[in-house]
Amino acid sequence: MKISFSYSKFIKIEGYPNDSMIEVPDNCTVRDLLSLLKLPGYVQRAVIVHVNDEPVWFATVLKENDSVKLFRLVSGG
Repeated sequence: MKISFSYSKFIKIEGYPNDSMIEVPDNCTVRDLLSLLKLPGYVQRAVIVHVNDEPVWFATVLKENDSVKLFRLVSGG
């Protein structure tokens, strides 16, 4: 199934262009997506995921044509 996929500039993902459609397996969860993207564990623990502009849990199952956005938590003052 295909989903729309984008990520903030604070995340580097090789092989997956920003603002594109990507193919994921059926019944793919957000956690499965993060593994598919080969994000290091420390990055996976520091991302917030929105699906269709709503924050979601890592156990959320993605559906065809969902819009997924990844944001990396950053700190500073």
